[in-house]
Amino acid sequence: MSYAGNVPAPPSTGLRYLTGLCGEANLRTPLGPRRIEMLHPGDMVVTRDNGLQPVRLIWCRTVTAAQMHDDPSLAPIRVAPRAVGPMMPSRDLRLAAGHRALIPGYRISGVADDQPCLMRLKGLAMVSEAICVAQGAEAVTYYNLVFDRHEVICAEGLPVESFRPTPGALSQMDVTTRDALLALFPDLGRCCPYPALSHARARSRAYCG
Repeated sequence: MSYAGNVPAPPSTGLRYLTGLCGEANLRTPLGPRRIEMLHPGDMVVTRDNGLQPVRLIWCRTVTAAQMHDDPSLAPIRVAPRAVGPMMPSRDLRLAAGHRALIPGYRISGVADDQPCLMRLKGLAMVSEAICVAQGAEAVTYYNLVFDRHEVICAEGLPVESFRPTPGALSQMDVTTRDALLALFPDLGRCCPYPALSHARARSRAYCG
């Protein structure tokens, strides 16, 4: 499987598919914390379920202050230090509203303490004072990492998902981005055999913030 470099993002994407981590986020790598904007295809990142995995593709999208003013849903979600748990995250973390984090079970009503669940950040901003929309943000760039499979990675100590190229996400991409993904994963154009994470999902209203 060949590597692909950074590719341009589509000019616009619906909120449902607006994912990514803001440029200042530190990810866990075998060489220690590394800012996401400093990663390159082929670099190794520590994943929760499959150990060290190489980054296959990185794509990013920049949203301007004017675009966020016109559509507040494009603004990043800010997760304050220790909002979710000890060192989760260890410092301010900003992510796109459509991105999901793996929340420990003790934070979720009706779930066993040792059963983490995926939750979308937009919903958590509605139920937790420590997680909020970053109002008044200047232009922000969202970075998405693609691995051989859907992974959970560690951003500032908080487990978050990598990008999953679903049919819906592919339909929102520009031709260059989509072609780069299809060059890496040719079967995506036929049946999209890119499975979702096996972790359970939970609705934001169950979050105990």
